[in-house]
Amino acid sequence: MKQINNILLLGLCLSFTLSAQQSQFDKQLQQIVKSEMQANAKKILPAPASTINDYDIKYHRCQWQADPAVNFIRGAITTYFKPLVSALDTIRFNLSDALSVDSVRYHQGLIPFSHPTGNIVIIPFSVAVSQNVLDSVTVYYHGIPASTGFGSFIQSEHDSIPIIWTLSEPFGASDWWPCKNGLTDKADSIDVIVITPSAYSAASNGVLVSEIVNGPNKICHWKHRYPIATYLICFAVTNYVHYSDWVPFGSAPPLEVLNYVFPEDSASVVTQTPSVIPVMQLYDTLFGIYPFQKEKYGHAQFGWGGGMEHQTMTFMGGFSHGLIAHEL
Repeated sequence: MKQINNILLLGLCLSFTLSAQQSQFDKQLQQIVKSEMQANAKKILPAPASTINDYDIKYHRCQWQADPAVNFIRGAITTYFKPLVSALDTIRFNLSDALSVDSVRYHQGLIPFSHPTGNIVIIPFSVAVSQNVLDSVTVYYHGIPASTGFGSFIQSEHDSIPIIWTLSEPFGASDWWPCKNGLTDKADSIDVIVITPSAYSAASNGVLVSEIVNGPNKICHWKHRYPIATYLICFAVTNYVHYSDWVPFGSAPPLEVLNYVFPEDSASVVTQTPSVIPVMQLYDTLFGIYPFQKEKYGHAQFGWGGGMEHQTMTFMGGFSHGLIAHEL
């Protein structure tokens, strides 16, 4: 009987411990949701741009110049598309009126465009593009981005070091680049090329192809070969240090978790990020293999009071177990 009582007591203690852990985890999740709601309440969410539905996005090549010390962006966005109508004589992109379009290149030549009020760029073609024919156009632009939604495009500091980061959920992408700003049309793949002063590195979606110092600048090239919604395309630039954790999956190859963190926090963060390993293994058993297994998962530290699940590169305001699990 004494042994049974001891077992019952042990079970009660274990149950209490697990209950306390669950309670703490629930509190962490509640705090995450609260911080995200508070951040959202300070911004006015733009209306979804649902009027552009006459073409299908296939691919974006996004080239950006960004110095984290300056609230400014310069970009060249090449978009491959297929018309969904019999003859597409004009293509439109959502783009904030705060930005200026320099030129538009089509078939190796510059063509006319207009950027009237209403946060839209209008590009007429001299010859209409037939339905389902793959074509492309490049928009060159610059300016100081607006910042709606959860922030869109933010220039700030950490430890007196400048940083620029983006957070486009749900419709903030057009605040800082010309795009089809909706939720119903994913690009099949993207390349992200960020040119920044050589002291900095850029974190983004997919796999890092190259990081090349060219004179005073560094060119960071990321590629992502999975379908992706507009608001999940991202980059962050600062003096990151980076390292990897690895998640084993039985017979499947281990998955890299690539962490881009602030140097002043790296000693503590390196002890926190490995908590993603058992969480990802658990999710694997519950939901199936991580859907971007051929590339990576990642964390990039940024200056927001929560996290944002950018595809393959979550932006993290901190590295608590609850936030890591929530964003994953």
